[in-house]
Amino acid sequence: MAEQGLLLERATFEFSQDSNCVSEKEYEFLTVEVESSLGIDREEGENYFYVLKTEQWSIDSEEDLKKIFDRIQRAIKK
Repeated sequence: MAEQGLLLERATFEFSQDSNCVSEKEYEFLTVEVESSLGIDREEGENYFYVLKTEQWSIDSEEDLKKIFDRIQRAIKK
């Protein structure tokens, strides 16, 4: 369990990228909220979940999604 004091409860990440080549939009935006019933720092391991919110977000492969989640993990790891 995390040391008492300053604890991370939840986090919101906002990403942007150029739109895909057939889109009428110039940019795409993705919001990922990381939540946990106990708070992120109180969880043992990685027992939190991700809420994805977007109007449009294009990927070329599953590796694109992995990059997003890896970036989030680096930001919230203790």
